[in-house]
This record gives sequence, C-alpha cells and structure tokens, in this order.
Amino acid sequence: MKRGQKMQQQLPRFGQLTKLACMAMAAWAIGASVQAAELSTKSDTTLYFNAHIFTAEYAHPYAEAIAIRGDRIVAVGTQTEVEKVAGKSVKKVDLQGKFLMPGMIDAHAHPMWGGMTLVMASFADANGSIPDLVKFIDAQIDAHKSFVGDTLVIYNIDLGYWAHAAELDAILSHGRYATMPIVLNGSDFHTTWANQAVRERAGINADYLRKLPADKQNYFGFDPNFVPNGFVVDFGKNKIEQSLPKPSAGTFYAAGIAGVQYMNSLGITGWLDAAAIGDASGTPLSSADKGTLPIYRELAKQGALTAHVAAYPVLSPNEGIAQVATVKKLQHEFKDVDNLTIPGIKIFADGVVEFPSQTATLTKPYINSGRIVPTLFKQATMNAMVLQADKNGLQVHVHAIGDGAVKASLDAFEVARKANPHGKLKHVITHAQFVAPEDQQRFAQDNVIAALQLLWALADASTIDIVQPYIDPAIYRTMYPARSLLDKGAEIAGASDWPISTAAPFEAMYQAETRLGASGVLFPEQRMPRAAMLYAYTRNAADVLNQLGSIGTLAAGKRADLVLIDRDVLTVSADELKGAQVLSTMFAGKQVFGAGL
Repeated sequence: MKRGQKMQQQLPRFGQLTKLACMAMAAWAIGASVQAAELSTKSDTTLYFNAHIFTAEYAHPYAEAIAIRGDRIVAVGTQTEVEKVAGKSVKKVDLQGKFLMPGMIDAHAHPMWGGMTLVMASFADANGSIPDLVKFIDAQIDAHKSFVGDTLVIYNIDLGYWAHAAELDAILSHGRYATMPIVLNGSDFHTTWANQAVRERAGINADYLRKLPADKQNYFGFDPNFVPNGFVVDFGKNKIEQSLPKPSAGTFYAAGIAGVQYMNSLGITGWLDAAAIGDASGTPLSSADKGTLPIYRELAKQGALTAHVAAYPVLSPNEGIAQVATVKKLQHEFKDVDNLTIPGIKIFADGVVEFPSQTATLTKPYINSGRIVPTLFKQATMNAMVLQADKNGLQVHVHAIGDGAVKASLDAFEVARKANPHGKLKHVITHAQFVAPEDQQRFAQDNVIAALQLLWALADASTIDIVQPYIDPAIYRTMYPARSLLDKGAEIAGASDWPISTAAPFEAMYQAETRLGASGVLFPEQRMPRAAMLYAYTRNAADVLNQLGSIGTLAAGKRADLVLIDRDVLTVSADELKGAQVLSTMFAGKQVFGAGL
C-alpha cells in the first residue's frame, strides 16, 4: 500500500482530536520513553501538557504531552508516560488547551530575497492603478528610499501591470525620470520592467533585439519595430540585472535577518531555498559565485539562523554535468555551517504560463501565438543531469509549470530510477501547475514529491484573466490538480515560493481546502483535506529537505522545533483556519518568536 493511500484511509479520524485518542497511545509512549532515556539526564527538562498536540507521525498523530531536554524531544505521548520519562525535577508548562504541532517547513521559498522585499520598497497593491504606482514611486524618490546605488528598485509589482508596459514607459522614461534608472520587479520574480535609463545601460535597444535569435526575443517586450517597452522575463531580466549596482553586504545581511524573523513569526522552522545560487536565466553555475550561502554562514555565525535551511544551487541548461561536481565542492565548503545543508540541485524545466510571459512548456500551443515553448533543458540533457545528480547522492528539485515540463521531468526521473532502482533519494517537482491526467500517477510510481504552492489555487485574475484565454481548455482543466495527485498516491509537500506570495501556511491551507477566489471556486474537485495539508507542511516538507530523520514530526530524539497556535487548526472552520495565529515558535529548544513555550 502506498503511503498516500494509507493516509487517505486515516483521513476520517483527522477531524477529531480528543483525549481518548491520545490515551490510546500509552503503549507507544512507553517505547518512546525508553528511546528518550538514553539521550541525557543532566540538562533541564520541560514538560508541556494540556494541549491538543499534533505529532505528524502517521502511526500516532496525536498526543497529550511532550517533554524536551536541550534541543531535543525526549518523549511524546500520554501525560502519565511522558511524566515518567521527564522525572521529578521537570519544569511543567500548562498550555491551556492550545494547539501544539511540529515547526512547519516550507518546501520551496526564497527567504533571502523575501527579506529584501521587507527592507526595500514593496508595492503589493494588486488592485492599484498606474497613477497609484507612480505616486508610490514618487514617494520613494522624494524620501530617497529603496535605492541601490543610483537605481530605484521596487519589489512585488502585480503582474497585471505588464499588459500596460508601453504606458509605464511613456511615463517613467520621461520628465523627472528620464535620467533616473528605475526597476520594477514583478511579484513572480521572473519578470521585471525597466525604464529607458536602465535599458540604455544594459544595451537593450531595437538593434540588440533585432539581432537576437527568435527564442531569445521572446524574453523581451517590444513593438513591431523592435523598440523595447521595458518588459523582460528570465533571460531578459538577467540582462538587466547584470547592468545594475549590487546591494551592499550590509543590506543583504539585514535582508537575511528580516527573512528569518518573518518565517519564524509564521511558525516556520525550516525551508528549502530554491535558488540559493543562480536563477532562471541560464547563467552557468560557478564555484566563484556563492549566492546567498555566505549570508547564511554569517547568520549562523551570529546565532541568527534559527531555521533548518536546505540550499539548492540552480544548474544551467547551457553547461554540462560538470556542474554537479561544483555542487559537491560547495557541499564541502559549507559543511560546517550550523543549520545549513546543500542536499541537492535546482533545475528550471520551463518558465511561467501567465500572459504576456508565456514561457511555460505546454503540450499544446498557446492560443494567441500558436507557439509550443520547448523545455529549457533538452530532454537528453535533463536526463543526464538528473542521472549524474542521483549517482552523486544529490536530490533534484525541478521547477515545472506546464504539463509538458512536468512530463519531461518525470521522464528524466524515470531514467534515474531505472539506472539506480534501489536508490532511496526522493526527487521533487515544484509548482506542477498543470499535470496531464496520465502523468498524475507517475509521481507515486517514481517516488517523486510534489511541492505545491496551493495558495495560488483560486479563481481570480491570476488564474483566469491572464491564463485561461491563452491555453488549451483541456490543459486548463488540470490546473493545480492537488487532490488528484493525492488520490493517486503522491506525497504532497507545502510550499510558498515567498516572496512571490505570502509564506503564511494557514492561509495556504485555507486556499487548498476551499480553492475560493474573487471569481469563485477553482475546480472544487481538487480541494484538499485539512489533515493532508498539515502533513504537507510538516513531515512531507521535511522529506523534501531530506531531513525527515531529524525534523518534521514530534518524536523522541528529533529536534525540538515546536509551534504553539491559538486554536485547534484540525477542527475549526476553514475561515477560522485562515485566521489562525502563531503564539510561539521554538527552534532547537529555544523560543525564537512570541511567548508561551
């Protein structure tokens, strides 16, 4: 029986968290006590009781009490049995009926860049107008905020603005802005708009665009005469960024602090950094470029890295399998950094589906252009890269949006499985916005985890206005097929892609359960069960980080990463779930946010 099928059979009992269920675990708790007693008896022990405790352990998902000693859990189970393990000198904390669960884990995020959006200017008004945006830009200029060198940089611009790129250019490339470089970064972190002052610096003009190969021209916005309008995506975005001044080390460190603190405030004690080095532009991985790794090292050195971080370098489709050796060198270089691992590689199979970018690989042409966009990696190259990584014990994390990109990724994983049938590594496909019905069962068959951003699974402009008119209706029907994947045995992990959207897990769980947006419900048959989402943000996400042996569940011997919530998130209504508040976050036995633990 597949794990997903087993979990489905357990789902009916997840809605009831009672002391009777906890009392039935006494025999298991005794076993945990024996294991725990071997750890240590010298340091102080704290016992937490009178709480609804969700352990995320399939065999025993609920408990009455938990004891921690130092940075480890020493026992979980009924209060009686945990008290036996804890001993007489234990400190007892009454949690007054609150909800306690493992520290949550984000299976795909960019917290260092997310932190940058917190310390720099961020325009997150999806309902704003161009005059609203210009007013915001003027305020930053007048206050001299959000400048990197001489360039004004604004984050989190809603993608709807890109349809008005020419109008932006008519305003922000003239008058007071004519000689001021201005960069507007899209909320998807794949797209950017740059004014004329930036484009001149980057060498982006009609002559440059006219000489580009057709496939590269697709990464720029321009008129029939090849005059650019400022919109760029991925390759074009990288062209812009190469010409810009870099933020200072102090700014990056401040962003790192802000990012970690933000995640901790949401009850998140671990994440996969999905582009610790590199991006979607295809820039070759170089051992000289350490990306965000030095920031993590400095945070750890200062005791400020209060999370388990799995950092994934991005491999280029333009370079060979030698990049895998570079990642192995990085593993060695950063192996002694507390709370940081480099367990694998990141591959971009395609781009994004939304108009006007349309760089995702679908199996049928975009309706407006008639184009089928190829995967960024040729199939043979992807196969070789995945196989080489698998041979070297590196987990592969693939960005795949379109159904064609998902199919190609699964094909590559099957090559590795056949070459190494006894391998235990679980590879990952993230996003999986569109998955063909015939490919949905392949996740379980190939032991591939789906790391999904289900906050995006709603009916609104982002899934309708800039997607539905442009793609094949049959493909559109497969958008965010979370429940189909779950029902077919796939292991689902929770992910945010922050700062593309909020990292708040309970908001994502609400969306996964309701799929409700401003324009209605997006394919209600794909709604996810509550408990499946709690597992997605705990044990399954730990699996994505390749750290389930030490984090992700509440069990004796594991790290003491705990989150205290103000309500029972297993039983409250969906609306109440959305508003759940983190009261306290504990990482490795130390409270890093709030109070109460």
